Amino acid sequence: MRKTTYKSLLVGMVFLAFAGLITYAATGGQEKGPQGVTAPAIAQTSQTQQATDEEGIRTTDPMKSGSEELPPISTVAPPPGAAEKLPRSFENAPPQIPHSIEGLVPITLTNNACLSCHAPNIAPSVGATPIPPTHLKIDLFSKSENKQMVVDPSRYYCTLCHVPQANVKPPVTNVFKPDFRNPDAREHSTLFDQWNEGAE
Repeated sequence: MRKTTYKSLLVGMVFLAFAGLITYAATGGQEKGPQGVTAPAIAQTSQTQQATDEEGIRTTDPMKSGSEELPPISTVAPPPGAAEKLPRSFENAPPQIPHSIEGLVPITLTNNACLSCHAPNIAPSVGATPIPPTHLKIDLFSKSENKQMVVDPSRYYCTLCHVPQANVKPPVTNVFKPDFRNPDAREHSTLFDQWNEGAE
């Protein structure tokens, strides 16, 4: 009984495969979609519509354009030490870089020029904003006078969050207005004090 069943299944599978091969050859390798439209044509129409919907502020079709170079960006930001702090975009937002970063980037595994001023043990003496405790690895084993202040690897590449200033014309007007629960949060981070907010 089982041999007969397996044989029937095998014959059926071979028949279906053969029928599919004949259909494929008859349509020239293109599956027919609704109203006789071929599958590649449907895919192309879908991609074109998606490109139109997602074009946004771009001036070219992202589905067709190649790698595009960004336009040169000019900046008039003052050098480090001569810039005034900028207000935060929202409560505990990463502060913007108010000074020029020329010669300070790129940040590499062996060189982070930002630390030469913003390291917690240096910042007070040069008038810079010190790296907050949320950016440091916790040293649980050294005595207090020997504790190491090492930047956490997830916070090492500063420009992933902190952005410099540039002369640009925003393509979309920003109408966002932040609401600060604490007025001091416009200039200072309160994230370390609120680290577990909502979790307790």
